[in-house]
Amino acid sequence: MDGKLDFYFALRKQKTIMKDVYYQPPLKASRGLYVDNPNDITVYLMESSGGLVAGDTNAYSVLLDKGTHVTLHPQAATKVYPAYNGNPSRQQVQIELGEQASLTWKREEVIPFAESEFHSHTTVNMKKNSRFYWEEILYPGREKRGERFTFDKCHTQLEVWMEDDCLVYDSLRFEPSHQDVKHFGVMGDYYYIASVWLIDKEIELDVEKWNHSSADHQISITRLRDAGYLVRFLSNDLPRIKKEMDQLGNQKLAVSV
Repeated sequence: MDGKLDFYFALRKQKTIMKDVYYQPPLKASRGLYVDNPNDITVYLMESSGGLVAGDTNAYSVLLDKGTHVTLHPQAATKVYPAYNGNPSRQQVQIELGEQASLTWKREEVIPFAESEFHSHTTVNMKKNSRFYWEEILYPGREKRGERFTFDKCHTQLEVWMEDDCLVYDSLRFEPSHQDVKHFGVMGDYYYIASVWLIDKEIELDVEKWNHSSADHQISITRLRDAGYLVRFLSNDLPRIKKEMDQLGNQKLAVSV
């Protein structure tokens, strides 16, 4: 089953509105809500099938006009079912940000089940004065069923273009049947990998605060030239990841809105 969800956000009397939306099941969108800020519209992303089955593709297209502020919030984690027929599950995201537009994509959580195969490709085209915030967590599998890195393949790609400049090309590829995922330099002794991308020329983070490690939790921060940061987590402590992501989100709001 192939889902599709297309958004077009624009300004009306200086207020961001969802001017147009098209959806094809199993994807669907909530109404636009004004939760934290009357100038920032929040939309929940819904998926009615309960997950991606082998061969499924979910495609998102998001267009923000000049000066709009949008938060997209997946309602549930993306569950990827086994690829028994040999066909992978796919997710495609295409984002276009106009001048001074701002998009926040809250936690994109991916749970690849045993014997599943998942490919995700996200492309962002933005202006130098627009802002992009993206959270992502990759699970090792269904831990309560004893699944840890028992999927066949998981490959995520993120491209961010700031006008003609490729600012980010990030590719995470795991294939446990052909690589030692627990090897040092891959996952080591950790089970979760998570990323927060804050692309905003005005934001300044405390580098020391977001660069530390302990036995079951590690954070590192990378400066993206003068355009923002990548904060990456390797951890066995999922609640701590989510708590620190929320702290980063609050810091982003304090600077950007």
